[in-house]
Amino acid sequence: MRILIYTGKGGVGKTSISAATALRLARAGRRVLIMSTDQAHSLSDAFDRRIGREITPICPGLDALEIDPGLESRKAWGELQDYLRQIIVDRANGGLAADEALLFPGMEELFALLRILDVYDAGNYDVLLVDCAPTGETLSLLRYPERLSVLADRLLPSVRSMTKAFGGLISRKTSVPKPRDAVFEQFDVLVKRLDRLQKILRDRAQCSMRIVMTPERIVVGEARRAYTWLQEYDFGVDAVFVNRIYPAEAMRGAFHAWLQVQEENLTYARESFPDQKLFLLELQPHELSNLEALEEAAEKLYGDELPDAVYLQESALRMEDEQGTRILIFRLPYAQRQEIEVRQEGADLLLKVRNELRRFHLPDKASRRKMSSWEYQDGELRVRMDYD
Repeated sequence: MRILIYTGKGGVGKTSISAATALRLARAGRRVLIMSTDQAHSLSDAFDRRIGREITPICPGLDALEIDPGLESRKAWGELQDYLRQIIVDRANGGLAADEALLFPGMEELFALLRILDVYDAGNYDVLLVDCAPTGETLSLLRYPERLSVLADRLLPSVRSMTKAFGGLISRKTSVPKPRDAVFEQFDVLVKRLDRLQKILRDRAQCSMRIVMTPERIVVGEARRAYTWLQEYDFGVDAVFVNRIYPAEAMRGAFHAWLQVQEENLTYARESFPDQKLFLLELQPHELSNLEALEEAAEKLYGDELPDAVYLQESALRMEDEQGTRILIFRLPYAQRQEIEVRQEGADLLLKVRNELRRFHLPDKASRRKMSSWEYQDGELRVRMDYD
């Protein structure tokens, strides 16, 4: 199953682009599901029909689904969430809304994406399109799986052992209940599901991230930053979309000067993503809020092309040897030298770009070495690993 994930700054038209793409593929004979994980769902508006938590047929070959992140969060947390809620209620004496306290930033978006596994395992579709929340929320799917894996691998076994040894005593002396084994087991299952999801999303032959933007300098700038972060976490971007390009005939008179500005921004976008497939869509004379309008937009976007193709399979990380020194090379275009921090903790490399921190587990060929130095040049971070 091909998985196409659409992300970008809020308001750039991700839903319209993904809906038009889904319809295009369905008309070509693909079995397609389009899924919205954005809490501000607008698939219903795009297709002009009510879509909810259950899969809704749109037309032959095309189904739609609007995920309820709160419901998916409760399903994913299970007994662990019930246990944490009990602790919060006990400690706060009812003065705190426990459910709200358990909504960690980005976690609901992440749990909604776990539905990808359900769709994947069911095998009922050829293509799954995911209409994600704006860029900041979408980056949650990159952060949490690795962080929860660290928690599961390093902290949870210790907590579990201590619970078995002292849990009864702690429960008698405090109001904190002793967690059942099912709590830990369910957390293990959750982490394994997230790890499996991440492997699928990193498989460039199967999953493609696609960035949607408009021809404005500030929006292209955010798209560049999003691309850098996606590379930091080793996710593949194979196409970018520039939406709502003003037609020349609409820019006559008082707005004529904007034509040059828009062309400069389009050039900026082309230069920023030279390897990705670039799709351009002019501002349409009517809203993309029904099948006919979406089909017309898809025709202008794709012509005879089918957009489930894999346009690029670049790797964000490679390793080279240089006179006995292993060099890890990360592609981080558009980063700034002063924004990057690199340090090693045991067999992990901690890589920070701006406010995004990734804990990267070193491959076997480098795990027994120590970082000796790093440098950033021409869009690449080169980390040198030597023996002591």
